[in-house]
Amino acid sequence: MLAPLQEESKPWMAKGENETRDRVREAKDDPSKAVEWYQPTVKSLPAGTVEFFEIYIGIKGEDAIKEHIYTIRDMAWKVLPYPCIGLFRFLDFSIHLSPEYPRVVKRVQEGATLLDLGCCFGQDLRKLAYDAGPDAPTRNLIGTDLEPAFLQLGYELFADRSRFEATFVPGDVFAEDFLAQYRGKVDIVYLGSFLHLFSEPQQRVVVRQLRRLLRPRAGSMVFGRNLGAGKGGPFRMESIGWDLYRHDPVTIADLFQSSYDEAEAIDADADGGGKAKSQWEVTSSLGRYGSANWDDDRRGWQGHETKQMMFTAIRL
Repeated sequence: MLAPLQEESKPWMAKGENETRDRVREAKDDPSKAVEWYQPTVKSLPAGTVEFFEIYIGIKGEDAIKEHIYTIRDMAWKVLPYPCIGLFRFLDFSIHLSPEYPRVVKRVQEGATLLDLGCCFGQDLRKLAYDAGPDAPTRNLIGTDLEPAFLQLGYELFADRSRFEATFVPGDVFAEDFLAQYRGKVDIVYLGSFLHLFSEPQQRVVVRQLRRLLRPRAGSMVFGRNLGAGKGGPFRMESIGWDLYRHDPVTIADLFQSSYDEAEAIDADADGGGKAKSQWEVTSSLGRYGSANWDDDRRGWQGHETKQMMFTAIRL
């Protein structure tokens, strides 16, 4: 469950009227922030985000919420200057944008174990716990990220170190012993803006790791969002210098089915054969790449043809 807000957990508050102007000035003077994916301030927060911070954290008023967010965001920028940090995409609480979200909330309320892989601040787990209600077994929520500092900054951002019962574990998805203690114990995996960080061969390794973590039964689910394109394939994001792989509906379906097939074939050979292959139903959609908190003129860095994919893979 999610315990009530405690007085001693209340976060840093706004310093004054000139804080926003100071942040714009500081950004102009900092070479690391002279990139299109660093946005000094947010014009306005969505009503749902304001409501969440006011009720969950206890900060009152949009201006005070913004200043608190700016402070934590800039601390995170010093750890890793990712676009999702610079453009406030963590404020999307992207998990609730999935068409599968109502089903996921219900399953969590019923006791399902959910893993957020590449969870950053753990913002999506907080949103899920908030929407699932105070009686939901949030001990069954797990978040992992390569950067331990992001996990700690999540507690600062949401002021809930003493009351949020989810488990956070630093981890490298490419390590052989990645989350070994959870193998075969996870019902649902959320991948929010995660897969597109890697090449196609690396993505196959990620899916094979998911196979180790998910319960080997019908209904096990992976869902999330990532960069997409009308035609999937390798993509060089020149602005950042990243070599990525963007999916289309055909390639994302193949990623899950063929990665599982390859892993199961290896296991079958090791066991002497005879095991049936698992089957996956993969659905996806492509839409405009953007964010409610992101200035619309900051778009060229990611490639104008880049789209946002929402996907769900369910084991049959």
